[in-house]
Amino acid sequence: MTAHAPDRHRRGDAGQSLVEFAVVLPFLVLVAFGVVELSYALLDLHVVTSFSREGSNLISRNTSLRDAVTAMRQMTSRPLNLDDGSSKIILSVVRRVATPGATNYDRDILYQRTEYGTLAAQSRLTGGGGAFGSAPDYQALNPDDDAALRIGNLPVTLPRGGMLYITEVFSRHTTLTPVDSFGLLVPDRLYSIAYF
Repeated sequence: MTAHAPDRHRRGDAGQSLVEFAVVLPFLVLVAFGVVELSYALLDLHVVTSFSREGSNLISRNTSLRDAVTAMRQMTSRPLNLDDGSSKIILSVVRRVATPGATNYDRDILYQRTEYGTLAAQSRLTGGGGAFGSAPDYQALNPDDDAALRIGNLPVTLPRGGMLYITEVFSRHTTLTPVDSFGLLVPDRLYSIAYF
């Protein structure tokens, strides 16, 4: 007995469907990995952004920089870990000098600064060198006359004597999926800055 033409046609359709699925499957996997990885990166960025806002909020309330670092170390959650080398915070207070006759008169200077964490990262504020005292406030040693303390890239203009509280957070981002083996690159470092 010979096979009927419709049976052969059905077997051919099934084979064709299997080949089409095999061709499309890598693209479907790539899209799924991409969605998972993007969601994970956005969640991590949200945590880093919230953490930077909380830091600026803390130091704007007359909390010493040392106490702010202590509080922030206790608030960390994935992806932030300030003690294992995967994250870093930089707390800065910028002030516009109001002392007439001072070298920095009517200039924005880095008035206080401290850093915590061992991740290799530097502040993205331009300028701000100079010498600082020790804990708890890490205040500039000669804020009125040390020109190395000047800051140049603030998003606002401060009034004389005004202060701006800034927290910068750097953190590593690790991938969940092997998306990089498909040639898609996901940033391995997250950054956020908050101004109060």
